[in-house]
Order: sequence, then structure tokens, then C-alpha cells
Amino acid sequence: MDIILSIEDVDLQECELLVTGFFQDERPLKGTGGLIDWRLNGMLSHLLKEGRMTGEWQETTLIPSHGRVIPPLILLLGLGKVRDYSTLRLRDLFPRLFETLRNLKSSKVCLSFPSNEKYNVDCGKSAEVLLEGMSDCFNSGVSSDEDWANKLQLFFVAEEEKFPEILLGVQTAQSILKDRLKIRIFTASEKRSGASL
Repeated sequence: MDIILSIEDVDLQECELLVTGFFQDERPLKGTGGLIDWRLNGMLSHLLKEGRMTGEWQETTLIPSHGRVIPPLILLLGLGKVRDYSTLRLRDLFPRLFETLRNLKSSKVCLSFPSNEKYNVDCGKSAEVLLEGMSDCFNSGVSSDEDWANKLQLFFVAEEEKFPEILLGVQTAQSILKDRLKIRIFTASEKRSGASL
């Protein structure tokens, strides 16, 4: 599995699927959800207003991007209520996310979940927990598709000041999981001119 860390915006990632979470009790949408809503001319707000999307825990909604962002598909995951959001709750979400990704056969995926002081969730710890959750799914027999797992590329996007935090989370997971899951880490250079290990 390759992990690509980038400071480029989520809507500019060269991947097949953009995955983001949103809350059922936070309106207007914030973070990546708000950015996507803006790029899609309010489409998410419209779906919320119509009740076709709510943000309830583990709700999944797959929509096309219509070329408004680079990833052709967007997967929106309901995170429930803001007050219930935590790293442990994210870990509970990952087996469902893993199965959804496997069923979609998406191998280049950009992940963006809320993480800052407001939500009391550390972006580095979130990345670590995600990778541990994925490893659990691989090792529990949930997925027998090793070819897909080996080709999987996960893109994590971080603001420059959060970049070391998320890198540390991924490196921690790499160290913890070294006997269970082969993880290669690529980081974009400051000049964004290439990738390095």
C-alpha cells in the first residue's frame, strides 16, 4: 500500500475517488464538504435540504464530480453528531469504508476527515487509526483481494503546518504494522516538483 502525503488541495488530487466525512448537525458544511459543495454549485446543500443526504452515522453517498474537481467520484460519509466525533469513532467507521472502497475497486483514493482543535481529533492520530483499521480488515479475512490491496494508494492532504503531524501518524502506523501491512510513504517536496521516500 502506498501513502501519498500532499499539501495540494483535495480537489486537485490525481485520484479516482475523494472521500470526506460530514456531520448531521453542522450546517453549512465546513472543511472539505464545504469546498466540494462550493465547487459543485451548492449540490450538497440541495441534497441536504431535500433530505436525500443527512450526515447520520455511517451514511454513504456516492456522487459524480461532473469535472468540477479532479477526482471523478466523491464518497460522502456521515459522521453523526459533532459531539460524538472522536478518533475511536473514526476507527469504527473504517471497516465500512474499507468494504466500500474494495467494492468500488477504487485503488487511488484521497481521504479527508475533519481534524482540528474544534473537533478534538488529531490528523496524525486519524491517519494512524485509519491504517490500523485497514490492516485489521486485511488480516481478518474481510478482503481476499490481495492484488487490489497491493495496488491501493491512499492520499492524505494536510495544510503545511499540519504536514509533520500527519507524516508522524503515518510513520507510526508503518512501524506498528510492519509485520502485517507493507506501507510505502511518499511525500511531495516543498516545491511540489516530484515525490520522495
